[in-house]
Formats: sequence, C-alpha cells, structure tokens
Amino acid sequence: MSSATAMAGQETKAIVADLATISGCTNDCKYTLVIHDDGSAAGNAGAIFSESIRLLQFPPGTVDTKTLLFLLGEIGDVSRIPAKPCPETFTSGEPTTRMSYAGKTSGDLQHIEKGGDPELLRASEELARFLQTTVNHLKL
Repeated sequence: MSSATAMAGQETKAIVADLATISGCTNDCKYTLVIHDDGSAAGNAGAIFSESIRLLQFPPGTVDTKTLLFLLGEIGDVSRIPAKPCPETFTSGEPTTRMSYAGKTSGDLQHIEKGGDPELLRASEELARFLQTTVNHLKL
C-alpha cells in the first residue's frame, strides 16, 4: 500500500492554538476561558465559595477571533491597558475581567482609567466591550 493510499483513509486534524485567556469574577462566580484561534473555547466556571466547577466547551466559530485579533493588534501588550488593578471580588463586591495574551496580563478591564494615550484608551474600551459581550453571549 502506498503512503498516499494510507493517508487517503486517515482524517487529519488541524492544530488549534491558544489565542488568549479571559478570567473573571462576578459577585458569586469565577471563570477562566481559553480562546483558541479557530474561535473555539474551553475553560471552567464555578461559585467562589464552592468546590463545584462546571467545565465549559464551545465549538469553533463561537468567539469572533477576527475582531479579537484586530483589537489585540491595536493594543499590542495588554499589560499597557490603563486599568486599575483587580480587586478581590468577594471582598469588594465588584466584578472583574482580565485578559492574558502573548505572555502579558491586563489589569481589570471593567475599570479602565481615563487619560493617557487616546488611541490606547479607545482600543482598550473596545476590547472591554467585546469581552463583556462575549462573556454574556457564552452565559458565563
């Protein structure tokens, strides 16, 4: 049997790479979601004071990675986003959202500070809105 014949009967799978990670807390829930470059995502969510965790799995195309990549390209280093440090949700009572991308982690995207570079501020606010819309769509 030739190698071409052997390969014809085998299904090949594309390699999916991690693109970014969103992590956050609401008043009673915490979650972590890894977004893959094909728009799929996987992670977990659970109550802050509980051992119960639900696993999350979303198919390719669920997350608009084209828009996400555009916004991340505008920002570059997400640690530059003018955001306040994340408070501890269970003590402050305020929700938080952070993003990790290319080895860097943002501050709290729900508390972006005004001032500084207007283009960075605009892109940061757009990224924050995009992530909030994505989190709401996924019902995290």
